Amino acid sequence: MPAIRVTSKFTGPLSRGSNRMMVRREVNGMIRDTVEAGVERLNEILRPRPAGVFLTVEQAGPGKASTGHYRSNLHPTFGNLHARIDDNGVVYGPWLEGTSRRNQTTRFKGYSSFRRTRDWLDKRTLSIIRPRVARLVRRLGGRP
Repeated sequence: MPAIRVTSKFTGPLSRGSNRMMVRREVNGMIRDTVEAGVERLNEILRPRPAGVFLTVEQAGPGKASTGHYRSNLHPTFGNLHARIDDNGVVYGPWLEGTSRRNQTTRFKGYSSFRRTRDWLDKRTLSIIRPRVARLVRRLGGRP
């Protein structure tokens, strides 16, 4: 099943003491912001413009578009210091991603939407979490 996992390890002096809950809350917020950006990116990838199989019926015309079922199954799950984006177990998800055995025998090699989103997040995570890091540093009495 295609999935993206985000996990954070929370150690050091800030993981103990009176500021522990505030730091933990902000780290969970950073993870949430990252996952939400990932879901937005997946929606962009799975909805190519101006034409493509993932357009709505209104956009592509009757009989020429998907129902958007796969995109509607993108599912972020949040835990304590971790999160995950997956396709909720859609049976054709691995085929769309390009990781199914069927992709080896057909010309369709998949959209690689989860892999491309993971790579996109790797490059942008620092810019996504920077505002929360600055706010946390200010709250802890430091300079951002």
